Amino acid sequence: MVVNFQGIPEKIVGAAIASGLAKTKTDVLMLGLIELEHKYKLLEKLEDEEDLKDSLRIEKEVAEGKQKLYSAKEFEKKTGFKIRR
Repeated sequence: MVVNFQGIPEKIVGAAIASGLAKTKTDVLMLGLIELEHKYKLLEKLEDEEDLKDSLRIEKEVAEGKQKLYSAKEFEKKTGFKIRR
């Protein structure tokens, strides 16, 4: 990928490299992407959306009889794991 920086973005990239925060323009871009994630929680929102889709799919499959829900007692018996209550 070729990215040409001009104006303020070019100055920011240069300053990040000059200050030692990054060694290359690619490093600066990666740091910027990480900062975007920290500020806006983009991956967290994406994971939440995926979890919601999965839960809706599972609810539908349970309603259709394709999956079964187990009580805590049934789960413990079937798996051998104890659930802390």
